[in-house]
Amino acid sequence: MKTTVFDLIWKLKRELEKHGHNKIDLHRFTHEQDYRQAILLNVDISELHFSKALEEIYKDLLQNERLDLAKEVEVPDQPSEKILTSPEVKPASNTTAYLAFALIVLLVSGFGYMLFDDSADDPTIADVKPMVIKKSSERPSLSGNTSALVTEKSIEELSPAKSVEDQTITEKIVAQIPEVLKPEPQKPLFRLYGSNTIGEVLAPELIKAFYKSEGASQISIEKTDVEVENNIKLKLAGDDAESMIPIHAHGSSTGFKALDQNQTDLAMASRRIKDKELKQLGPKYGNLRSKSTEHIIGMDGLAVIVNPSNPIDNLSTEQLAKLFSGNAVNWKEFGGQDAPVKVFARDTNSGTWDSFKSMVLKKHGVKLVENAVRIESSVELSDQVSKTPGAIGFIGLPYVLRSKALAISDDRNGNPIYPTTFTISTEDYPLVRRLYIYEPSTIDTDSQAHKFITFVLSEAGQQVVKEAGFISQNIYKTKPMMTASLPQNYLAAIANADRLSLNFRFHSGTFQLDNKAERDLQRVVDFFEKNPGQQAMLIGFSDSIGDPAANASLSLQRAKAVERALLARGINIQTTLGMGEAAPIASNQTRIGRERNRRVEIWVNSNTTSGYNAAIR
Repeated sequence: MKTTVFDLIWKLKRELEKHGHNKIDLHRFTHEQDYRQAILLNVDISELHFSKALEEIYKDLLQNERLDLAKEVEVPDQPSEKILTSPEVKPASNTTAYLAFALIVLLVSGFGYMLFDDSADDPTIADVKPMVIKKSSERPSLSGNTSALVTEKSIEELSPAKSVEDQTITEKIVAQIPEVLKPEPQKPLFRLYGSNTIGEVLAPELIKAFYKSEGASQISIEKTDVEVENNIKLKLAGDDAESMIPIHAHGSSTGFKALDQNQTDLAMASRRIKDKELKQLGPKYGNLRSKSTEHIIGMDGLAVIVNPSNPIDNLSTEQLAKLFSGNAVNWKEFGGQDAPVKVFARDTNSGTWDSFKSMVLKKHGVKLVENAVRIESSVELSDQVSKTPGAIGFIGLPYVLRSKALAISDDRNGNPIYPTTFTISTEDYPLVRRLYIYEPSTIDTDSQAHKFITFVLSEAGQQVVKEAGFISQNIYKTKPMMTASLPQNYLAAIANADRLSLNFRFHSGTFQLDNKAERDLQRVVDFFEKNPGQQAMLIGFSDSIGDPAANASLSLQRAKAVERALLARGINIQTTLGMGEAAPIASNQTRIGRERNRRVEIWVNSNTTSGYNAAIR
């Protein structure tokens, strides 16, 4: 199995913190040798039981001033472990528990006397070694009586310790006590693994809101020792027992890996499932790109952030590619200050990273500069950029925080667009992305996981998405700023209209609405039911590849496809137009750009006749 040097350093940092070291500044740990050595030289590696890979990176960090953070290294495959699950075993009886407790007490006290009484000078006795009690592979729970639980405190109170040496041997034996008497781990209501963008803030807020609507009480977030792993604790209505939902947010790819290993029920992703993941998981979970399994839970703009002191306000994706690849190393190359560029990027497991790599780096045929600082936490990355002069990074829109977001154009001649609620909800902003939760087809529709998904997609759930700082899919209307360079027939058609906050898009190369558009149809119906006196207009667009007349025809066909879908739901349309390749919002030189240009806008204007069930034209 391959991993990067940076990932190993990150794991080493977490292990050190887990074993009692104070919070470690990852940026200084990777880039400042004095800071790093002050930490590592005070670590007894023999006590930490590191893996071979972590031992090697520990030695490299001590010896080398700089490392190639992006370098991939081979590490031995680890046996897969099931997370938050345990074998199904019968509970131990109280009698068994008491017998085990008594046996351990006798062992501890017996060895205390045998090793450290007055006869310890006898060499035949001095050679006696403490018995090693092997751990059982099963961990049965106690039924009812918890007084039989063996703790280190109870051993110390009952053991006839006679000296410091006696206490030491007691601690050694206690450390080897089998875990058979500990309670079985609590079975979660469901498990959420994957995207840090979703899991760090959005998922906890959605879970809390869902269970509040279900009448649950005492809802709280329990932090764990691992930075992006938390548990939601709560009590269901009518149930005094505490329930939990674990959230592990190590990146989109880890969600699909967890699905493959049966370690999660739902996978969070800030990019669409890849073909290889779809193929691998299909036999077990069905088609994860179907409408019933692929859920768009909200929208997010991939904001490009710089230090607040940076005077530059906008960049093209081509300029971004130069900066993040190291082909531009000073801000003065783009009219900024004479200052070196310092690149920050999300970790390799992140869907944010996958999205940026696809939309910027791969598009322009470059790779991320090797000395980029890779960070797992969205909040930490934004914080580092805001503190570091000359810094640039990319992040989900809610995590801009104290940094400065730039306007981005899709190509050199395009109009720079800022990431705003409207430009992201319509997907006009160049670096927009959809946020997903994947629900295997094997999940029961009566399960907590499925009910949670239903809530997330509802109007109430989408309001939580908005309150969490992401972009809701609930529809509203606005009057966007229009430039005089747009086609005059287009400007005339929309002169007295407002635009709804969505675009209809299609599966690649077809006139079939994609999964988001299919769900948006019902949202449009809901809008007209709540806003009588509105008349709708559909305007279709195409890419610029091919004959302009043919493109105009294609754009009209797309608009007509939406019109038919709305007619089937009782919504009549006043006007349907095809504008062809006019008003592109993305580059026509890339596949993704062409797909974004193939869209249908929906506009409304007030009229004395209701737009809901009004006559067509």
